[in-house]
Amino acid sequence: MEKMQAVTGEAIQEQIRRENKVAAAWLIHYRERKRIHEERRRELERGTKKERDENVGGGRASEPGRPTEAMALALDAHDNCNNAMWLLAVEDVMRIIGPKKRQLIELRQECRFYIGPDGGRPGWIAPVQQRFGEVTGWCPAERTVQDMWHDAIALTVRVAMAHKCKFFSKPRV
Repeated sequence: MEKMQAVTGEAIQEQIRRENKVAAAWLIHYRERKRIHEERRRELERGTKKERDENVGGGRASEPGRPTEAMALALDAHDNCNNAMWLLAVEDVMRIIGPKKRQLIELRQECRFYIGPDGGRPGWIAPVQQRFGEVTGWCPAERTVQDMWHDAIALTVRVAMAHKCKFFSKPRV
């Protein structure tokens, strides 16, 4: 019988931090990752040269290949890969959340490259607060913005787990 190893509180906290970080990255970079995913799918549909075996000569059977079957398998693998599951998870989150949190995520995506000058408060908070006030007529407090962002991340983690997404540090193409 296998011995069960005790999981430390620190290990659990580290896993939660990692999952939150990955989910936040998917929320922030959703648009560009969706674009890349769709471009890759179009390449597979067109059957670009990268997908064809250019090995002419020895080592190949003389029988004709199965290009339609190969394309269908490649498209199926592409549509069921981890990146595709994450894209679906983010889309589900955007459908589930209310309009204020959806607006917050969209503004957070716009301010993804803002960094804090002194390593204190994240640099994206002030521009998001300002734009949020301009768009909705309500300027939330800094703590409210952070709480809304953390709620969206927590929901994204839960939805991603339901989609059986893997929590890699960087998306795999």
